[in-house]
Amino acid sequence: MKKYIVAGILFAATMLVSCGGLQSFTFDQLYPAEVTFPEQVRTVAVVNHAPAIPSPKKNLLTLGKLDGDGKVLSETLAGGLADSRYFQQVVISDSAITQELTEGEILPQPVVDSLAQVLGVDMILSVDRIQLLTGKKEIYYPGLMVPFAAFDLKMRPVLRAYIPSRVMPVVTISKVDSLLWDLNPTLSDHDVVNEASQHTGFTLVNQLVPHWKSVDRIYFDGGNPDMRDAAVSLREGDWQEAGRLWKNLYDSLKKGKLKSRAAFNMALACEVQGMMSEAVDWIEKSKSCAAKGSEEERAALFYSTILQERAKDFQLLNLQMARFGNKFN
Repeated sequence: MKKYIVAGILFAATMLVSCGGLQSFTFDQLYPAEVTFPEQVRTVAVVNHAPAIPSPKKNLLTLGKLDGDGKVLSETLAGGLADSRYFQQVVISDSAITQELTEGEILPQPVVDSLAQVLGVDMILSVDRIQLLTGKKEIYYPGLMVPFAAFDLKMRPVLRAYIPSRVMPVVTISKVDSLLWDLNPTLSDHDVVNEASQHTGFTLVNQLVPHWKSVDRIYFDGGNPDMRDAAVSLREGDWQEAGRLWKNLYDSLKKGKLKSRAAFNMALACEVQGMMSEAVDWIEKSKSCAAKGSEEERAALFYSTILQERAKDFQLLNLQMARFGNKFN
C-alpha cells in the first residue's frame, strides 16, 4: 500500500535528520492528477449510474462482498471537484439517465451527447459501480505480545469519463484502495458502506484534478553565519533571501562540505519556488562537491531521487494547469 512507501521515505528522512546539521521542513506542494483532460473541458457533470442498493444494516457486519453507495460517492465526488475549482462548473445528476439503460454499463454515444446537451456540460463523469471486499486481518506491531484484530476493507470503483461525439469513454478509472479499522462490536455495514463510498469519492477527486499535499524535506543548518541567517529566512518564508545567501556562499567557496550543503539548500529553495530544472541542477552540484560516504553525499543522493520524480510530476502539472496560465498558487 502506498502509505507504507511514504512511511519508508519519512523513516529515511528521519535517519538523515538525526545527522548533525540537518533539519526537517514541511510545506504544501501541488501534485498532478493521474489523468489529463483537454483544456477545452471546462464544465463537467457527475452522474450516478451505479446499481441501487438496499439501505445498509446498522446491526450487521458483512465479511465478504458488498456494493458501495453510488449516490454517496457521486455527491462526494461532485463536492470535491467543485471545491477544487479546477473546472468552471460542476453539475450533479442522480436521475438524468433513462431507466432503459442497464446500470453500470458503458453509456452509448447518443446518450452521452443527449446528457451533455441537457446538462450543458463538456464532459460526463459516470459513477458506474463501487465494489467492496471486507475481511478480518491481524496486525502485528513491534513490542506487542499479541496482534490486534482489524477490519480490512478494499474498494474498487468504476468511473468513466465521456466527451460528446466520442464513441467510447476517454478515461476509465478502476483502482483498488484500502482502509483498516479497529474491529469493534459497534462497526456495521451502514458505517462501512458510507465511509467507503465517501473515501472513494475523495480519492477519485485526487485522481481527476491537481491537488495539494504536505511534503517533508530536509536542509542543512549552521556551520557558518550565512547558513544560520539563511535558515532564519527559510523559517520566515523568505526564499529569495535564503537563496541569495546560499548562492553567495556556494560561489565564495572552492570546495568542501559547506559548498555541498549550500548547493543542497539551493536545490530546496528552487523546488519550493517551482523551479524544478534549477533544483535538479543544484542537487547535482551538491553531489559533485560532497566527499564519498559523507552525510552530504547521502543527503544529496536521497534528495536527488525525490527531485527526479518531482520533475516528472512538474511536466504533467504544466499541461494540467495551462488553463490557469500555469499559476500554481
